[in-house]
Amino acid sequence: MPQRLRRTRLIVAVVFALAAAACGGGAATGDVDKIQVGLGQFDVTVTNASGRALFEVRTEVEPVGPASHFGTTVARMENGEKASLVHSRFTDRDGIPFSPRGVRVKGVIVTAKDIDGKVFRVELPWKQ
Repeated sequence: MPQRLRRTRLIVAVVFALAAAACGGGAATGDVDKIQVGLGQFDVTVTNASGRALFEVRTEVEPVGPASHFGTTVARMENGEKASLVHSRFTDRDGIPFSPRGVRVKGVIVTAKDIDGKVFRVELPWKQ
């Protein structure tokens, strides 16, 4: 009887783990302690929490499929500075502005360099 109970518990744990993985994450990955990224209805918010100035802060909206990324760059962000980047500020390589109505989005990628040249990267899935 105890063996059957253990097997049942194991099956339940596996089912819950698979369900959690299938739901996808809303959690950012990468250097989240250095760069904080937030998604709003009309903008993407990037906050420098690294303790140092960041340079070449590149924020990209990554579409689903082979389409080109929509991006924008902030030249410099001081420690604690928050940049609110409206969707129309993001453009693709041809200069076409981003609109969430016309593009299916996979996620947001933020890359930046600190004063020593160390590269930070954060990826955040797009909330549907």
